[in-house]
Amino acid sequence: MKDYLSKLQTIAWRTSGARYNAYRRLKRREFFSTLSLAIFSAASAAIAFVQKVYAQPNSAMDRYFTAASVCIGVVLLAISLIEWGSANGAKAENLFANAELLNEFHRKVELFLVRLNVEGSLSWAEVEGLNGEYEAIKSRCNNNHEPIDDLVFLAQKRRAPEFKYLKLEGLKIAGYYFYWYFISFSYFAVLWLVLSFSLVYPFVKWG
Repeated sequence: MKDYLSKLQTIAWRTSGARYNAYRRLKRREFFSTLSLAIFSAASAAIAFVQKVYAQPNSAMDRYFTAASVCIGVVLLAISLIEWGSANGAKAENLFANAELLNEFHRKVELFLVRLNVEGSLSWAEVEGLNGEYEAIKSRCNNNHEPIDDLVFLAQKRRAPEFKYLKLEGLKIAGYYFYWYFISFSYFAVLWLVLSFSLVYPFVKWG
């Protein structure tokens, strides 16, 4: 029974840790989404100014800036709709709240383990009740964490006795962290590169 409770406690800890990481990842993505909208909005205003000052009417540069301005407007609309539909901020808060509940459950199981050590026994009904409570808490969250969130948690707690058997180290840990950070802003980074190129290109081509 003690082994079962210890395993349940570890599972709850691991799930809560993964959901905390999912919260961090989604909040980071939300930040980069907001930053990208600000950058593209500023770029749109800058293009209008540069077009007015530097481009001759009906010239190739003028037509290029007009097309670029339209494209930026479309990208702004697309990012807004995608991020609004994703609702990453709401998902993050939901996962954080669920992780907090799982943390409380983790501490509750710890008390049951102490009681088991003192009294020597627990009823199976109490143990089954704990298992049902864990499943109920987990199911309250409509959003689940991603596997990478769990892998990063295992990397963070690799020295804990519960996870030493995984023998996580070196490049594997670095890979987990890199991917966990990279997926937060990967497609935004591509958009920033395209935007940078599109702003520099006309000055290189036409001076």
